[in-house]
Amino acid sequence: MADAETRPGEHRPIRSFVLREGRMTEGQRQALEQLWPRFGVDFNGKPLDLPALFGNSRPVYLEIGFGNGDALAQRAAQYPEYNHLGIEVHRPGVGHLLHLIEQQELDNVRVLREDAAEILRDGLTTDSLQGLYLFFPDPWPKKKHHKRRIVQSAFVARLAELIRAGGTVHMATDWAEYAQHMLNTLAANDAFENSAPDGGFLPRPDDRPLTRFERRGQRLGHGSWDLLFRRR
Repeated sequence: MADAETRPGEHRPIRSFVLREGRMTEGQRQALEQLWPRFGVDFNGKPLDLPALFGNSRPVYLEIGFGNGDALAQRAAQYPEYNHLGIEVHRPGVGHLLHLIEQQELDNVRVLREDAAEILRDGLTTDSLQGLYLFFPDPWPKKKHHKRRIVQSAFVARLAELIRAGGTVHMATDWAEYAQHMLNTLAANDAFENSAPDGGFLPRPDDRPLTRFERRGQRLGHGSWDLLFRRR
């Protein structure tokens, strides 16, 4: 039987993620059921009307793979003058973020549970974003799996279309080789310029919350690398 998202004779799309559905708490489950109609976005394959989605025309920042949503919620509370759109495929994380949205009374967050590649391709229009956040994506460390990494030249080229002039791309990883790959791939696109004076990495900015995942990595002795590029 053909994959549900492919037609006979077509290749199955390469995913940058593996869907591992962890255990959901009752609170996460209730948040999904009760709050999704208000803050969730059901994608129908057509470009999103972001002003209609948020009820205003404030600049929009997109975070891909927000995990449990703690960092996104903190940033949304810190910067109420911006709208924040999050993409995550794992239901427990989505449920947790929805709970935080209600708990903190955040009206500037909307959530998608979709493949980010499809949203970037079909769901967003030119110059519709003020910036993008991508923190600790799967590094796919084995060389044969590098094609699954989300950060590729085509990905960066699409960001150059979606992010308006002066907007930013902020990425972070705790995998040194992937960090260098990210740096090289962003630097190779003339639409972006590196905000680091030496053309390399930056210390973690104060407005990037330290994630639970990152704290665990620090306890294990892992490093982390931040990149901040600006759209010319």
